[in-house]
Amino acid sequence: MNTQVATEFYTLELGMPLLGRAGLNESALLKLVGHDRWETLCRLGGVKSSEIRDAFDNRLYATYCFVELALSPERPLSSYDENDILQFDRNELSHYSRVYLDGKYSLINGGPFEIRCTNVFIYQLAGPQQLKMAQPENLNFDAMNELPEQPDSLAMCRAAKNESTFQAFDPSHTDLGTRVVTYAIDPDRDANGAGLIYFANYVCFLDYAERAMLSDLQLPAHLIDARSTYWRRQGYFGNAQVTDQLQIQITGRAGILNDSHLLLSFDYRMNRVSDGKMILVSSARKSAKLDDAGREWFAQVTKKSETTRG
Repeated sequence: MNTQVATEFYTLELGMPLLGRAGLNESALLKLVGHDRWETLCRLGGVKSSEIRDAFDNRLYATYCFVELALSPERPLSSYDENDILQFDRNELSHYSRVYLDGKYSLINGGPFEIRCTNVFIYQLAGPQQLKMAQPENLNFDAMNELPEQPDSLAMCRAAKNESTFQAFDPSHTDLGTRVVTYAIDPDRDANGAGLIYFANYVCFLDYAERAMLSDLQLPAHLIDARSTYWRRQGYFGNAQVTDQLQIQITGRAGILNDSHLLLSFDYRMNRVSDGKMILVSSARKSAKLDDAGREWFAQVTKKSETTRG
C-alpha cells in the first residue's frame, strides 16, 4: 500500500490495511484521509501537529465534527479492491474564523466518489468528557481559503441532532424496526494518541450495531458481510472516556434497486452510558449485490412488516 502527499492529489494503492470483508474498508479509508488532512494542514500552516497551540499554550487538535461519503449504490466502497489505485483531487482546504476547517476529496479516476471532512480546533478542558473550542495562535492560515460564513455542514449537524437523521428514509422501503445496542470501548484499539476515541473508529461501532440488528432479522451471513457504504453523513458532538460504554440506537429500512442490489438504510444515535450525553448522529446508505437468498429474505421481512402494521 503506497500513499503520496502532494499539493493537489492524494494517491492510494489499496492493500490489506485498507481492505475489509467487502473491498475498501470505510474506517480504514477515513483513517488515511484523516491523516492526510492533518499533514495538509501542517504543511500549509507551517507547524508540526504536536506543536499547534492556542494563546494560553493549550495543545490543540483539529478534531472531526462532520464526515460525508458520497458514492452510488451500484458502486459502493466494495467496488474498490486489492491493488486498485485511487487518485483523489484535494479540493482547496478552507477555514472559517481560524477555528473550523472544511474540504473535500474527489476521485478523479472513477467514481462518483467524494469524501468531505469538517474539523474544529479543540483542547481537552477536563479530559475526553469535556472539550473546548479554541483558535490556534501559531498556525499560519494565509495559504488557506477563508470562508465568509460557517461551513453548511455545521447546520446539517445541528438539524440532525434535533431530528436524529441527516436524510429521511425512502417511505417505500421496508421498515426493519429499531434496536438499542451497547458497545464497550476497547482502550487499546479504539483510542488515539490524544486519549480520545478516534473519529474513524466510530464507523466500526455502528457496523457492530448493524450486524447485531441484521443478524436478529436473519439476513443471510454472506449478505451481511457484503454490505458496503455508498453514502454517509456523520456528526460528532462529543467524545468519551475509554472506561465508558456507548449506547447505540439504530433504525433501519431495506429496499431493492432494479432487482440487482439490496439497499439498506440506517439512522444511528449514540450516547455515553455514563451520563447519557449524545455524542454522535449518523445516517448511512449501504448496498449489496442481490441474489435469490436476498430476494427471499426481503420478501419475508416485508411480509412481516406489513403484518405488524396491519
